[in-house]
Amino acid sequence: MEVKILKIKAHNGIVNILKEEDVNWVSTFPTSAFNNALGEEGLPNLMLRTERYAVAVADGFSRVSNGKKFGVCTVQGGLNAVGLQMAYGALAQAYEDSTPLLCLTDAVEPEVTSDKRFNITEAFRGVTKWIGHINKSERIPEFMTRAFTYLRSGRPGPIIL
Repeated sequence: MEVKILKIKAHNGIVNILKEEDVNWVSTFPTSAFNNALGEEGLPNLMLRTERYAVAVADGFSRVSNGKKFGVCTVQGGLNAVGLQMAYGALAQAYEDSTPLLCLTDAVEPEVTSDKRFNITEAFRGVTKWIGHINKSERIPEFMTRAFTYLRSGRPGPIIL
């Protein structure tokens, strides 16, 4: 029997997993690379003017669903993680109030990550439950499974992936 390998873009794969996890919509920031994938895969997004609001809307959704559903948001990534820095306050609030939410950010190209990028793990360690960095597209299912496992278990809190 021949195994056929399906090839899709990484962002689209993540969106498909979100749909499988019963995520009905995502709050986004306009410059996120996830926006096109959300449209291509048919998952509605609520586009907001700042990253802080995108996180706050996901936080509010998690709160009103009483942990039965998780808010998901996207923020701008990049070399200095500008979007995550702007979202810091909202992530800290979600952490302090034990709100489970998934915050997705764009990756940094591996060749520029040695000593030039903002250290997301160190900066956000105190305001997140877990931070994952997907370094290979083949690991997307593993990291998404881990993220949703963390969202469902233990003390609730925000996850950055």
